[in-house]
Amino acid sequence: DCIYYGLDADLFKPAKRSFARKILGIPEDTFVILSGCTNVKDFRKGGHIFQEIIHRLQDNTLFLVFGSQSENLPSVYGTGLLRDYRKMPLIYSAADIFVGTSLEEAFGQTFCEASACSIPIVAFEVGGIPEIARHRKNARLVDEQTSEALINEIEFFRQSPATRQEYGN
Repeated sequence: DCIYYGLDADLFKPAKRSFARKILGIPEDTFVILSGCTNVKDFRKGGHIFQEIIHRLQDNTLFLVFGSQSENLPSVYGTGLLRDYRKMPLIYSAADIFVGTSLEEAFGQTFCEASACSIPIVAFEVGGIPEIARHRKNARLVDEQTSEALINEIEFFRQSPATRQEYGN
């Protein structure tokens, strides 16, 4: 038997991007990558890979990150660990894409939440991620576990707002 994870669809749904960015103090005209997990310093969550992505893209990208230790990351807008899950849809809605760097993932709740908020995903094709993040439907998944592989897919979305919209829908 398969018991599917429940998600509050009345809560996790898209909010108007301009509203979300205004509330969070994020410029409307910038490309925003969202990432996060319970603890961004957990090696299994690929924080070291995400830091490489930040280093490479920080000149033309705003990084919005949630999770424990995120407020201590350089060059990011870190929210820290949010215990009030009602704030999460606003954070997802402020992003252009969600980037997951998990090297191991049994399910991937954040991928489910991003999808429910109409945010396209870039991630590694590991564990349970492909159950939620469907390659070439709502996500671009890569086999090669490198920052370069993820950056290629990030650039795919950066270059095409229409494709981001399509994948988000």
